Amino acid sequence: MMPRFEIELSDAALLGLQAVVARYNADNGAALSVEAWILLHLKELAVQDEMMLAAETLRRQAEETAAAALRAERQRLLDSVA
Repeated sequence: MMPRFEIELSDAALLGLQAVVARYNADNGAALSVEAWILLHLKELAVQDEMMLAAETLRRQAEETAAAALRAERQRLLDSVA
């Protein structure tokens, strides 16, 4: 069985979260409830370190791919005026 947590929010906090969730839903084509939005963001916090590492790895790979493509294009252009 998974752990279960309960939280208490003031009416003002819930109202503020509802506005944030509505904006998130509109921006992302989602239909999350406040509870589902909170759970999503808690999960994102739990995997944040792995996501940062993956993002850095992907950034580095993209830079290497772009550099190789630029070198190939440079050579193609040089060859075209040989």
